[in-house]
Amino acid sequence: MTKKFWCHYIGSDGNTPKRRNIELTSISDLIPAISNEGVKTPLWFEKEVDGYNQVYYHFYAQLSDKVAVFIIQGGLSGFAVERVVKTDEQIDAEWQQWKERQWGDNPKNDIGKAKDLEFIKERTQQEREERDRTIENIKQFQDYDAMLLSGKLWISGAVVKGYEEAQSPYLPVIQELRRQKLIEREAREKERQEKNRLRREEEARKKAEAEQKEQERLTQEAEKFKQGESISGEDVVDLCRRYGIAIHLRTVHNLQQVIYVINGKTGTCQYYRQSKGKRRPQLDGCYKTAGELYQYLQTH
Repeated sequence: MTKKFWCHYIGSDGNTPKRRNIELTSISDLIPAISNEGVKTPLWFEKEVDGYNQVYYHFYAQLSDKVAVFIIQGGLSGFAVERVVKTDEQIDAEWQQWKERQWGDNPKNDIGKAKDLEFIKERTQQEREERDRTIENIKQFQDYDAMLLSGKLWISGAVVKGYEEAQSPYLPVIQELRRQKLIEREAREKERQEKNRLRREEEARKKAEAEQKEQERLTQEAEKFKQGESISGEDVVDLCRRYGIAIHLRTVHNLQQVIYVINGKTGTCQYYRQSKGKRRPQLDGCYKTAGELYQYLQTH
C-alpha cells in the first residue's frame, strides 16, 4: 500500500527543517511482522539506492492523514531488512544447509557433530532474538507521541514543524521538550568545550615543560662538548640548529643515524656497526661540523 504525504525532515546541513511531498509505502509491505492496523502513528518507508548500489530504507511516522515525519536516523540497510524479515523456518533452513555443507565436505566424528549442533542451536537462537529485538524497537515508533513525550528521543526542528502542520494537541508539550533539550545540548556542548580547553592547556603545559627540560639538557650537553667531551651526533645537530650553524642534509643524516658519539676537540667519533657488505660511511662532514660547533662554543 502506498500513499502521498507531506514529509518533514532535516536538510543536508543537519539543522534546517525541510518539507517535501513524496509517496511512501506501508511498513507491513517491507516487514510483514509489523502491521499498521489500529496503531496511533502508522509507519511508512521510502527506499533509497545510493551511488554504490546499496539499498537503504528510511522510515516515517504518520502524524495525520497527510503529514509524516522522518524518525529513524540512517534507517535500515537492505542487508539488515533481509535479516529482520526471516521467518523461523528460513533461519532453520539456512543453518541446516550450512550443516550439510560442513558435514558433506568434512566428515566429522560424533564429538565434532555435537559441537556443530550446539553451535547451530546458539546461532539460530541469537538470530531470532536479534530479529525480534529489531522489530520491537521499530514497533515503538507506532506510538511516536508517547516516545517523544517520554523524553527519550531528540526532538528535531523538523518534528516540531510536522506537529505544527498536523495541528497536534501535543504541539505545546513537544515545543517545550525541544526547548529543554536545546538547553541541555548547549550545556553539554559548553562542558565539552571546557574539557577540551583544559585538555589543550594541559597538553601545552606538558609540552612546554618537556621543551624546557630538553633545552636545559642540550645546554648541559653543549657545556660538556665545550669542555672537550663527546656527545651524541643527534645532539650536535640540535645544537647547530640552536646556534645557527649551517649543516648539510647528508651530514644531518649521518649524525642522527650513523654517529653514536662525536668529539669536536679531538675530531674522533664512534659510529654504529654497519651491515656486512655495506661500505664504511664518509664522515668528513660530521668531523667538520663538530669542529665548527666546538670552535663556536669556545668563543660564546
